[in-house]
Amino acid sequence: MHISNMDGLDILSLKIFVSLYENKSATYVSKALDIPAPKISRSLKNLREIFGDELFIRRKYGLFPNEFATHLYPIAKEAIECTDKFHKARAANANLVKTHIEIAAPGLIAYAFPKALMQAIKDEQKLMHINITPWSMHTTQDIINGDTTLGICCNKSTADVAAFGDKLLTTTLQSMDKVYLIASRNHPIFKREITLETIAEYPYVNTDLGNPSSKLSPYQEFCLKSNIKLNTEITITSISSLFEYLGESQALSLLPYRVVYEMVSDVAELHTCQLSQLEAERLYAHAEAPTIFLVQKNQPNKVNDDLVWLSGQIKKIVDHII
Repeated sequence: MHISNMDGLDILSLKIFVSLYENKSATYVSKALDIPAPKISRSLKNLREIFGDELFIRRKYGLFPNEFATHLYPIAKEAIECTDKFHKARAANANLVKTHIEIAAPGLIAYAFPKALMQAIKDEQKLMHINITPWSMHTTQDIINGDTTLGICCNKSTADVAAFGDKLLTTTLQSMDKVYLIASRNHPIFKREITLETIAEYPYVNTDLGNPSSKLSPYQEFCLKSNIKLNTEITITSISSLFEYLGESQALSLLPYRVVYEMVSDVAELHTCQLSQLEAERLYAHAEAPTIFLVQKNQPNKVNDDLVWLSGQIKKIVDHII
């Protein structure tokens, strides 16, 4: 007996060998495996050439395995069972592939999403992987291109978002009509009456709300329309950078996020307060209150249940932030 090159041994031939061994009938194997009879014959011929042995003896009532085939059978059977396990592992892995979702959020509040979203994903056992990045001037185009799945956008008005036409689907999450002042703990502003006018007497730190860089913030607009001189010292989009800068300077900043107000209570160098309703109304009488939107690519004929669920979770987080 001469065993030829084993590279010619394939899984289908082994399945045919095992089935022939167990059933003794080429006709039965052809029907059971849904394989044409000529292919059964070719596979058996291939096996005989590889192993240099007849393997089966043809008799009146079918094909009967010889001694060598009896020796090969448990090995071939085990190989087939291992192959089935590979198929099951691949199917299980396919079912466990996580949906990858890119989320863009303004740097000042991006930190609030990872922990809350991951907890919700674990609680609901969602097969989902998320990556959260800061909103940038390219985010809108990234959403249109499909590179970013969801964007949390703090534009000033629905008109700003509508400018992108039917390429985007936007959902209004929350209007931000409250204003919080943040500055170093010993800042002189906290010993005075705090008004929109007295705030302008100090260096001002602008925070990017997701507007195009050419657009003014609500407070900058207010000062411009009221002929109030405002020294905008710097624009900062990161919450950690903002805290560090304000803690080491005489600058101050205005924010619409309640969660930042709550965070400052744990920062020894900083202090914050909410502006009176009167001052907030004065501010937004000159400039529309910023609105936070959820933005995604407009795909009318494609409904993704995971995205619908995730959008609901983002709405809950935004409600807490604002």
